[in-house]
Amino acid sequence: MKRLLFLFLVSLSVSLNAQVVKSNTVGMHNGKKCYIHIVQPGQTVYSITKLYGAKEHEAILKSDIHHLAVDDTVWIPCTDCVVTEKTSTPQQQDKKEYQFVKVEQGQTLYSLSRTYNVSIEDLNELNPELRVTGLKAGQMIKVPGVAKAGGQQAGGSSQQASGGQQASSQQAAKPAGRQPATYTPKAPAEPAVVSPLVEPGRVHVSLLMPLHLGDLDKISTTKFDIDQRGKKSYGAFEYIQFYEGLLIGMERLERMGCKVVLNVVDVSGKSKQDVLTSINTHNVTHSDFIIALLPKEQFEYAAEWAQENRLFIINPMSERDEIVEGNPYVFKCMSSVEGEVDELLKVVALMPGKPHLYVITSGSRNEARVRGIVEEKLKARGNVPYTFFDWSANSKLVAALKKTPGCVVLNIYDQNRDKNHIQVSTLLNRLAAAKGSNVTLVSLENYINKYADMDFAQLQQANYMTVNTELDYNDPSKKDFIDAFNERYKVDPIGTYATSANDIIIHFVYGLKTRGTEFWRSPNQTSMPGVLYPMFFSQSDKGHGFVNESAVFYKLNNFRFMPLSGRY
Repeated sequence: MKRLLFLFLVSLSVSLNAQVVKSNTVGMHNGKKCYIHIVQPGQTVYSITKLYGAKEHEAILKSDIHHLAVDDTVWIPCTDCVVTEKTSTPQQQDKKEYQFVKVEQGQTLYSLSRTYNVSIEDLNELNPELRVTGLKAGQMIKVPGVAKAGGQQAGGSSQQASGGQQASSQQAAKPAGRQPATYTPKAPAEPAVVSPLVEPGRVHVSLLMPLHLGDLDKISTTKFDIDQRGKKSYGAFEYIQFYEGLLIGMERLERMGCKVVLNVVDVSGKSKQDVLTSINTHNVTHSDFIIALLPKEQFEYAAEWAQENRLFIINPMSERDEIVEGNPYVFKCMSSVEGEVDELLKVVALMPGKPHLYVITSGSRNEARVRGIVEEKLKARGNVPYTFFDWSANSKLVAALKKTPGCVVLNIYDQNRDKNHIQVSTLLNRLAAAKGSNVTLVSLENYINKYADMDFAQLQQANYMTVNTELDYNDPSKKDFIDAFNERYKVDPIGTYATSANDIIIHFVYGLKTRGTEFWRSPNQTSMPGVLYPMFFSQSDKGHGFVNESAVFYKLNNFRFMPLSGRY
């Protein structure tokens, strides 16, 4: 344990000491003067804002804060700078190519973004009126492409939710600067070719992780504040628990007669050549499958290699469904937002009285994808009355809830961690004020796990429902895992890393042990002893990978989470 901690502290210190060069470029964003910073390799929101003397929550990002990538644009407000940003001339702006398309019944910004391979942010920039009027069937809007002669843009009108109230569609204005890469879905590849097991009677597994073994001499416990370890910059600590959870899963497999040979590979380099060198010098080809706990780009390199070598590769933590596109050897273990929303709407539809669903939003780009999915799923089902409620009008929420007793409130508000925390606390107070309304609060992330100071009594009063309960001591199977983890490592597991590792190693090894390589054709089983959160994988096309569609909602009942899967 100490050695692993030592290794991950190295990983941490290397990332935190990446050089940050202050930008001299200044521009205007939402009427404020801002430094325009282009993200360089190894930089984090914390290191960037520290350089400019700003707070993390003050930074304005053009991409999801949880997936900050090289070449992303970060805007940092300044008070003593002079605007020098160059703006494009009208002639340059006119050169942008676009075409007009007609909005069909049931289409949303999310579905249009997928159809035309464009981000929701870019659609809003081409059609700024959508931020005010929303989207309506029959409306003509611009999408990137070759302009068509004679095209005219129709004026948009307000979109109405099925509950009869206007659905808010305000989006944060897009800052100028470098444009984000347009998302382009990958075409299906050839179906996977299943290779025989490396060795009869034993399953060989390679675990790819960033260990930074070559930097052991650089470690220093004086280079970081231990109180910060729970924040995003110190996420490497949680990698330790993934490895520890994996070992507990292997012990359980041994007791079930499943023998595992584990090959741990240090993948610290960021370039494609670095990743391939680590893989090729550690005999990863001698594996039945790979578990790759790697950042986005490193995983893509490893997945490409796995496809070329006909090896299945498991991604434990990515929320991006696109990682399975064009690669039938990839497994995405994190449940998809689509699956979670589908399951939620099934539960709501089974609730007595056909309750009204209020979807709480902020209009930020952080939640644009989730909102698009929720809106599309609601329109497709057609049997759940709903209203998108803008949090800026939260003072009116209590009155709205009292008019629709027994309603469900789905909170997808997403600004940043600090603002989200404050918003959840305020929302609970609002719900408590709506006495007698019998409101049910729902979130797609577990507030008890995310915020240590959550008021259980308020959550219980709000009939709280959520997707998962990783640290539920009241569930016997999960308590057994927590006790085993605590006995071995003298600490409790934090978050999802340890439980995910346990479930992944058991799911795939037990499947191969009991069904052989045929397991890869249909990688689901009705019984997986020792799995805490069962996974159900689906494949949209034989040329794409597998996505975990399993999502079980839990309701807080007498201060215990009870599963609601398939019933209410």
